[in-house]
Amino acid sequence: MNFFEHFCPEHIGMLITITVAITIGLLILRRSSDKTADLTVLILSFITLIGETVQDILLVREGGDIMGFLPFHLCNLGIFVNLAASFTHGKARSFFTEISLILIMPGSVAALLFPDWTYRPFWSYLPLLCFLTHSLLVFIPLAFLVKGKAHASFRHFWYPYLFLLIVVPPIYLLNTRSGQNYMFLSYPPQNSPLEWIHNFTGKSLYLAGLVILITAVLIIEYALYDLTGRLAKKLR
Repeated sequence: MNFFEHFCPEHIGMLITITVAITIGLLILRRSSDKTADLTVLILSFITLIGETVQDILLVREGGDIMGFLPFHLCNLGIFVNLAASFTHGKARSFFTEISLILIMPGSVAALLFPDWTYRPFWSYLPLLCFLTHSLLVFIPLAFLVKGKAHASFRHFWYPYLFLLIVVPPIYLLNTRSGQNYMFLSYPPQNSPLEWIHNFTGKSLYLAGLVILITAVLIIEYALYDLTGRLAKKLR
């Protein structure tokens, strides 16, 4: 079989394996020193970059168009967000770690749940590399969180919008001029929640639907982090 389906036995098994691995990794990292945690996150950020680079090189060697493999999807941008968080300090690091936690991690979780690399055999290099890199993009922001490096606050609700305001317009322009679909701004991947949005809004209001979806997700995320923080304070 040259493809696999969402939530087939192999996919479910991979999701369980990823969940267990991330949980164990976070438990170990939580007990480690800040220096060890910072070094671990830095190494994993570079591994993510290497994995993405190797994947693109292999795709190009197969005859793929490099224009289709540029690092302009949200998860790809997360690689550089995590590297920026690893190399910065103070407010800059606070900004990048929160972007990683609030934007990159949910996007990576969605990619793991509804991968758009199902057109390849499950055990071929592309799905395996994609599962690896996206798993790291989930683990790294959670590592920032458990080590107290990331703090999601309603006061920073504008952070994700600022980030998107910077990256979306040039990527949208690139899409329109090159026929690409980075960040799925032109059309949604099949059998994904974005396709549900597209079917509901139609093509003309698809971007508006994305804005509403992102806003709803952000409200839920910040509310959950705020509630968790309040409960943690009461239990101390």
